[in-house]
Amino acid sequence: MDEVKAKETHLGEGASQARGWPGLTYSGPSMHPIFKAADWLIVRPYAKKEIKAGDVVVFRRPGEVHRVVHRVVEANISGIITRGDNNNTNDPWILKSEDIIGRVVSAKRRNKTLKVHGGKTGILLSIIWRVKKLFANRLSLALHPAYHGLVNAGFFHRWLSPFVRAKILYFHRPNGTEMQLVLGRRVIGRRMPGTTRWLITRPFRLFIDESSLPQSNTDG
Repeated sequence: MDEVKAKETHLGEGASQARGWPGLTYSGPSMHPIFKAADWLIVRPYAKKEIKAGDVVVFRRPGEVHRVVHRVVEANISGIITRGDNNNTNDPWILKSEDIIGRVVSAKRRNKTLKVHGGKTGILLSIIWRVKKLFANRLSLALHPAYHGLVNAGFFHRWLSPFVRAKILYFHRPNGTEMQLVLGRRVIGRRMPGTTRWLITRPFRLFIDESSLPQSNTDG
């Protein structure tokens, strides 16, 4: 279960009660790239509508209070199976309709409102993302030795790091403090609660000296 907990996406408990249905602040990696940290998700109840495969839903998994957002991959008389778009396997639980809080219909990111597709369109988009991810992973594997050779050489650290003005943001999560490394408006690195090192997006590890970053989630 520890591996599943690390992959699932928890939603912030702060909520606007407009129309009796909350908006929820997104955090976590399991629904990338459709959602990004700090996206504001608009959730609507199903009421009498049918829960369909492809829908992005908010639910409480059996026996827990944390709210989770994942996509429905199967919905039938036996129950509802979900999965994060960025996860490699289906969730290990089977949900009932009463576990579903509602469907995510849109996400607000800065000054943009992004429509969240469900049903057959949602399934197609999730498949396209998985294919792109598979291709990117294979390409990354091929380039991995050269990239890490450049990182370890430290050439870019020494010459370019003074010009890379990144800042550290701290976010309180249910299991601790998450640190984010931000360059301009882009999150280029994260250190999740309970972890021992930074996860820095390629190619930014070429320019960022990890030893210069905070090594404790309480340094801020």
